[in-house]
Amino acid sequence: MSGADRGRETAERARALIPADEVLRADHGVSLAGRAPRPGYFRRPRALRSERRTLGSWLLIPVNGVARLLAINWNPFEAFFEAVFWREKKKPGKPFHGGWDSMAGRLARAVVPRTKNSAAVMLQVTDRRLQVAYVSRARSFFTGTPGPAEVGWVTDLRNVTYIRDRSDVAGGNHEIGFADGSWCSVHFAGQGWSRVSDAFPVRLSHLDAVPVSG
Repeated sequence: MSGADRGRETAERARALIPADEVLRADHGVSLAGRAPRPGYFRRPRALRSERRTLGSWLLIPVNGVARLLAINWNPFEAFFEAVFWREKKKPGKPFHGGWDSMAGRLARAVVPRTKNSAAVMLQVTDRRLQVAYVSRARSFFTGTPGPAEVGWVTDLRNVTYIRDRSDVAGGNHEIGFADGSWCSVHFAGQGWSRVSDAFPVRLSHLDAVPVSG
């Protein structure tokens, strides 16, 4: 199966999770923007619990464990040299505002789930909700049957106050703001991401000020 075919299959499996009485306005694969902070491993939600680990996933367990250990054992000297000598030009604006328990924080956590195998993360906008769906990339070795798909996070669209194009930072970057005053920067890769922003009730450019809640 080609990459384009896999992408179409992933989108269709995610769309099957939309309630029958709702209208899908747009959907796209999503990740956290490059500058956005990453939630710690244990803050990330577990997803697709029903699937079985593939052989490749079992082999990667020690590698992932070492990677988490290195992340915990942060090197202050390396961080100092990186901050002083290797830092890039500062981009305008903040990529994240609000704690991990804010609406934006919950979205950010949902975008980087913990799974047994790799999963595609889809952001979906309907006429009623903003939703994150997970679609397993694993397939049965014997039958080729794809792994499970499930809804990971959802909020009423009325909780979303705006989406703000941040192409001034990187193409495909968007800031999503919520009714509690929090916001999170996400990234839509590949083609067609402009249709996602068009599905939101309020669309802003990077030149527009962030709306003040309350």
